[in-house]
Amino acid sequence: MPTIWYPPLISKCQKHLKCLISKGLVLLFISFGAISMAHAQTWGQLPDTQKEILAPLETDWSSITKDQKKKWVEVANRYPNMTDAEKNTLQSRMSEWANMSSEQRRAARDNYLRSLKFSPEKKAEAWHAYQQLSDEDKKRLAEKKLSTTKPTAVTAPTLK
Repeated sequence: MPTIWYPPLISKCQKHLKCLISKGLVLLFISFGAISMAHAQTWGQLPDTQKEILAPLETDWSSITKDQKKKWVEVANRYPNMTDAEKNTLQSRMSEWANMSSEQRRAARDNYLRSLKFSPEKKAEAWHAYQQLSDEDKKRLAEKKLSTTKPTAVTAPTLK
């Protein structure tokens, strides 16, 4: 026996279908917009809102790799959903990064990569032990680290 469709039911199904289609199109357009923004290669191609968020990086933008730009754009897209504390931290760190020399940035990247080798518990334990040191001991530790650091291609003196 065939199913009989009543006009009110057909009307209701059509409304739901239209709603689903319109939501799908909106998501599609948003996705294309996010993709196009993620591939913005010049500072001028960024929307004003992203330029405002990423302002500390403006002078370095042309030297940032494509992947780094994509990540920064993704950060800028998440920015509106961040708490005020997270926004302040992000802005502070971007400014600090922008003011670092290339050597300082390399050292920061190296430190970050080395820190990935340790568990969060070990990091917390080491940080707690460091905080217990006196200012003199902290200074001595920093000087010791500087004197034991091996020269690299970047830090080694050039031959004359």
